[in-house]
Amino acid sequence: MIMASAAPQMALTPRQRRALPGSRHERVMGVLKWLLPTLATLLLAAIIVVPLSSVQEFSFLLAKDRVEMAPERLRVVRASYRGETERGEAFLIEAERAVQKSSAVPEVDMSRLAARLEGDDGLTLVTAPSGTYFLETNKLRMSGPISLDSQAGYTVETGTVDVDLNERSLASREAVTGKLPIGDFRADRLSADVEGRVLVLEGRAHLRINGGRGRAG
Repeated sequence: MIMASAAPQMALTPRQRRALPGSRHERVMGVLKWLLPTLATLLLAAIIVVPLSSVQEFSFLLAKDRVEMAPERLRVVRASYRGETERGEAFLIEAERAVQKSSAVPEVDMSRLAARLEGDDGLTLVTAPSGTYFLETNKLRMSGPISLDSQAGYTVETGTVDVDLNERSLASREAVTGKLPIGDFRADRLSADVEGRVLVLEGRAHLRINGGRGRAG
């Protein structure tokens, strides 16, 4: 088992500090050390976790083209959220539509999600066809296929991903595959503990190095 630090320390709101567990839960299974410096920063810190957990309210409602209100319904069209990572990299998260169907249902359904990060190595783009934000539990479910494509030569493909903004963690429900400049990788699942700065590839994790032999995690 291998554990490495991959993401910068991120500021938490007072609400999020209270939600963090008292002790750090460190569970590492099948970690591939070649992925930590790149995927943890790109996929977790820069694109998914920092933008969504840096505000207390639903981020996509901060900037919008049009809001339609009814007694039992809220619709946001072309919602977007802009910001910077702690490294000063600009990011943009967009949703074509965000709808709360009823005030009795504490869920916001989103469609055509996209996140763009302008980093030192060029543009990184993450897309997902849909997602649901659960207001009462402060959790986000991104429905796949979820795709990450970076000009630096990294790609990641996976299915549904659950993000817990209180615990600052995420986990995929399906297999994950991807490419690195040095080769290809695959695993049954992906999970991450952002507070502990740990990215985990679980179940039959395998890395195939270009021009060399594959290594299993």
